[in-house]
Amino acid sequence: MERKDWYWYDTLDLIFGTRENIAPSFVANKSTNIIIEEEVEIKKKSYKKPKVKNNVEAMTIAIAEMNQTRERIHEQKMILERKKVNKNYELEKERLEIEKERRAHEREREIEREKMEFQYKMKELELKYQKKD
Repeated sequence: MERKDWYWYDTLDLIFGTRENIAPSFVANKSTNIIIEEEVEIKKKSYKKPKVKNNVEAMTIAIAEMNQTRERIHEQKMILERKKVNKNYELEKERLEIEKERRAHEREREIEREKMEFQYKMKELELKYQKKD
């Protein structure tokens, strides 16, 4: 029997030739129950029909793809900016919380110092009045 070439063979091979059920990545041997790994390189190329009729259509497709890419990049940039703003917000919130605690601690120390001064002055006055008596 002689080999027959078909016009669409290469195109169909591009579409179906890389699927697992057509070109499996391993073969099971029934007699030994061992799975033998084959070194199969599957090239995943997206198949697009070469359907461009003229340069205007090709340019239109290229511009549309560039716009989609630009939109995806912009969306990614916005996501990263949101993350950055949220992180800065959390850091500033923590900084303010620490500052609040520090001021509360300073206020407690100031109150304690004033109490000690008051007690000291009261003792002085007590001693002063005791000496007069």
